[in-house]
Amino acid sequence: MSIVDDLIENLIERNSIDINGTFTISVVDGGLSVKGHALSTVRDEKKQKPILTIDAPVDARVGVGEIVIPLPQIK
Repeated sequence: MSIVDDLIENLIERNSIDINGTFTISVVDGGLSVKGHALSTVRDEKKQKPILTIDAPVDARVGVGEIVIPLPQIK
C-alpha cells in the first residue's frame, strides 16, 4: 500500500466527525437558497480528543430545472 492509502485508512478508522449547525432553506425564483453555518469537529477516537474544529458559514443557491407534472386526461 502507498503512504496515501495508509494515511486515508488511519483517518477513517481512528477518527469520527461531529456536525452541528443551523440552516435556513428558502424557495427562491428558479430554485432553493440555503444559508446558515455548520460547526464540525474531527475527533480522534483512540485518544478521545478533538483534532480539528471548524465553524463554516453556508451560503448556497441551488437551481432546479423545469419540472413537468403529467396530468391525466379529464373526460
